[in-house]
Amino acid sequence: MVKKGLVTINTQLCSNCNGREILVGGKSNTWKVPESRDETLNQWSGRTRFKIGDSLLWKYNAENDSVLQVRQKDYERCDRSEPIRGYKDGHTNIELKRSGPFYFISGEEGHCQRGEKLRVVVLSPNHNRSVVDAPAPVNIVLSPNYNRSVAAAPLKAHIMNKGSLNTAWSLLLLLPLGLLV
Repeated sequence: MVKKGLVTINTQLCSNCNGREILVGGKSNTWKVPESRDETLNQWSGRTRFKIGDSLLWKYNAENDSVLQVRQKDYERCDRSEPIRGYKDGHTNIELKRSGPFYFISGEEGHCQRGEKLRVVVLSPNHNRSVVDAPAPVNIVLSPNYNRSVAAAPLKAHIMNKGSLNTAWSLLLLLPLGLLV
């Protein structure tokens, strides 16, 4: 019975370890025709890292706009005729379930041609694990008694992603509960 509780607690602690909800444009009401070429959603998207499991959240006025998920060729041509999916609820949430590019355009006449469109690139799982080389070796003067048969190997440091850190903290928090079993 205690073990079942541990699983429930661990699931609750890590329910958001794998993905984030990301507000498109970083704030409400950004799904609209940009006021200038300097304020496009693709510029925002280029500065944002997306990973599998993240969700995009659009907040917009549903009375005069919509979101269409389209193929690349339709994105480039602003073709609204055959979307993969269409949304017109004013509060659209789309989970990114695979790596690669996703394309979105406005469903309203003329909006896409005036810049209301978004390309998002989701990183592959391999991008979440970064490997960093150790710093360059330092020359050290060895004493005459040093055993030269033990060679120092170059080190690689693995950087933990946010999910790994959350999981590690969850496990540390659950360790005392496991000792009670």
